[in-house]
Amino acid sequence: MRLQAVAYLVMALLVADSLRAESPPPVVTPPSESQAAANGIRTITGKYLILCTDVPSGPEVDQLPALFDLAVPQWCEYFGVDKEKAAHWQARAYLIGDHRRFASLHLLPPGREDFVNGISMGAELWLHDQPTPYYRRHLLLHEGTHVFMESFLGGCGPGWYMEGIAELFGTHRLDEKTHDLTMRIMPKDRTEVPMLGRIKLIRDSVAQHHILSLPEVMRLDNRVQMNNESYAWCWAAAKFLDSHPRYRGRFRGLSKYVEEPNFNDKVRRDFDADWNDLQAEWQAFVVTLDHGFDFERMAIDFQKGQPLVGPSRPIDVSAERGWQSSGVWLEANQTYKVTASGRYQIAAEDIDGKKQAWPCEPGGVSIVYNDGHPLGMLLGAIHTGAESLANDAMSFAEPIPIGLQAIFKPTKSGTLYLRVNDSAAKLDDNRGSLAVTVERVADAERK
Repeated sequence: MRLQAVAYLVMALLVADSLRAESPPPVVTPPSESQAAANGIRTITGKYLILCTDVPSGPEVDQLPALFDLAVPQWCEYFGVDKEKAAHWQARAYLIGDHRRFASLHLLPPGREDFVNGISMGAELWLHDQPTPYYRRHLLLHEGTHVFMESFLGGCGPGWYMEGIAELFGTHRLDEKTHDLTMRIMPKDRTEVPMLGRIKLIRDSVAQHHILSLPEVMRLDNRVQMNNESYAWCWAAAKFLDSHPRYRGRFRGLSKYVEEPNFNDKVRRDFDADWNDLQAEWQAFVVTLDHGFDFERMAIDFQKGQPLVGPSRPIDVSAERGWQSSGVWLEANQTYKVTASGRYQIAAEDIDGKKQAWPCEPGGVSIVYNDGHPLGMLLGAIHTGAESLANDAMSFAEPIPIGLQAIFKPTKSGTLYLRVNDSAAKLDDNRGSLAVTVERVADAERK
């Protein structure tokens, strides 16, 4: 229990306090290497990074400039910066073990000597040493994103974008054999990003019915110290927009606005054509967020439904995708019956080296639950096409448990969307589909 408590305390403190300077900060004048060495500080020089540190020598520390060197070409490509323009650029980093050593040489960030975890000013960055090699690298890449953007784009944009994009690049994978660096990853599990905790924080907020809308995320301000939950929401927004097949092109183009004071207005304009769908899909994303989230299969193809003509309408629902439009528009205060049938595969597990399928029917597998409902159960949601609160009844955040059959009366008109209940990270081993029928019924038929 003591170790777990320490882990959570550390996670709570692992927040980069990259507070934005209102004016260009003074530049720290580094001492000579002999002066630094006399105070136990050594210098490691890479192509793009000069690292000054008093942390004991070891592969995980000594290779940090090489890690930074791998990141720079990736930043250039993402932000559209000519690599030749960055060819002779160098940032300077201070990795601090003993705060007093750096203070004695005036090597701390001017005016922010008491920073908590990490901070950047211009092309300089300061990092307190971290308890895990992963988070030490994460913090370097996070702050490195800031200094790269400041150096080549002239700014980092408002707080949510500045911290979201830095968290996006900080979340990385380093291949132990090839030493290849992959940034902007969706972590496969907790062990891949020890003590990061971003996904857990979002899931905890959802469980407490505290869901930030995109406009609320966009109002987060890092000119004051943000808490760990705020960083989680910034990362989630950046990861969602950067990974979604319909939104990522526009999101990656936002960097051209980072110097403009009306950045958020430009975001709203660029996404205006599908702003309401975007907010609904954000809602669907955060309530199903998990390690390994499958953005391609979970992407919603928004198609407005048509009112029922005739007694009923048949629909085919794939077990291999997230929310799917039924093509049916439901009227508020009318009663509908949704009936489902069929058998499909909801999972496959390895047994003696062979894949064993889990068969399922629309009622779900009652021995396994996902997000409060049986695994594989048919769920429904109503999308009005208008901006809506995250916790509206029958929305993507509060779906309708349909199973084999459900009768309900919507309080708002909208398109019926359907999906089988499964983790957003585990759709790849589902197979098949189920047949669904939607019909209007009289109130007297309600059970």
